[in-house]
Amino acid sequence: MVEVVGTDEFSNWFHDLGDSGQDAVARVVDMLESAGVSLPFPYSSAIEGSRYALRELRIKSRGKQIRVLYAFDVERQAVLLIGGDKTGNDRFYEVTIPKAERLWKQYLADLDAERRRK
Repeated sequence: MVEVVGTDEFSNWFHDLGDSGQDAVARVVDMLESAGVSLPFPYSSAIEGSRYALRELRIKSRGKQIRVLYAFDVERQAVLLIGGDKTGNDRFYEVTIPKAERLWKQYLADLDAERRRK
């Protein structure tokens, strides 16, 4: 089992989803929690074009192609960074990857600061 945590950005997006979207995302997040780094395609895949080892959860809900970008931290927690609907959006990754990278960088800085305080 892998611990799964989410950024505020992810949590806000998730809470704005309708019930069916939340159920679909929760189902694949549960799979990530159970399988961890070995969650296979088509549920998870690597993100190309990022300077970090980002991955994405691939979710279908009512004809929508939902994606959740995430990464594993040094404690092997899965950190859900940001989610979105890429249906019909040719610029989804162009816009979302930089946001996910900023969130990841901030998460790592916060984690480092927390470790220093201990």
